[in-house]
Formats: sequence, structure tokens, C-alpha cells
Amino acid sequence: MTSTEHPDDSASHDDSPSMRQRLHAATGDRDREAAALADRSSDDVTLDDAKVAVNRAPGESIEDVRTDSELASPSDAQEAASERRHE
Repeated sequence: MTSTEHPDDSASHDDSPSMRQRLHAATGDRDREAAALADRSSDDVTLDDAKVAVNRAPGESIEDVRTDSELASPSDAQEAASERRHE
């Protein structure tokens, strides 16, 4: 494990939020929550994509986009990245 990896952020195929992401969400630190999400997402997901997904999840985005949870998942970030590529 490198110094930037976290035990709960291993390369698993789990789409649920990591403990690191949950911690930052609980403290209201959206930037770090987005960074934790970006770390777990595919390589084509940028930090900005993760921020879009993080803001959409609890309904804090001006866009009317529904998510399955109040915390963004890697698939939510992938959807934001896909939308960015198609603009």
C-alpha cells in the first residue's frame, strides 16, 4: 500500500461510499468527500466530476438529477464524467 492509499479505498468493485468518503460527508467537507470519491473512481473521472456527483447526491445541485443515495458513488461520478465528455 502506498502512502496515498487508504485501507478502505482499495481497488474493489464495491460501488458504495468508502469510510473515508462517509467521514468527510459527515463533517460537511465536500471537497475532501469529492477527493475520496475521485480516488475510488475510474481514471477518466476528474476531481471536478466527483464534485458534481457529490453535490448531486444530497440534492444540493441546481440540476434536477436523482441519485440512489445521499452519498455519491463511483458510478455517479462516472455518469458526471460521461456527461462532461458529451458536452
